[in-house]
Amino acid sequence: MSSDMILSLSAVVAAYVSMVKAFGMPVKYASLVALAFAAFFVLTPGTWREAATTISIIGLSASGLYEINKKKSTGGSK
Repeated sequence: MSSDMILSLSAVVAAYVSMVKAFGMPVKYASLVALAFAAFFVLTPGTWREAATTISIIGLSASGLYEINKKKSTGGSK
């Protein structure tokens, strides 16, 4: 698993934990829920993981829980 994929998945897991907390989960369980979501993404076979990641990013983005901010390289100084 590449470092870019790990960074993307950590943001997805954080978004899922935020969603679960919004539904009323006690904060003391947030770490366990994060580990469960992380285990799902790490232990799921490649093709299924890619599909689950894509679905998660699209769904969480649409709900406003996940945002992708990419810097554009302009070649000049800002």
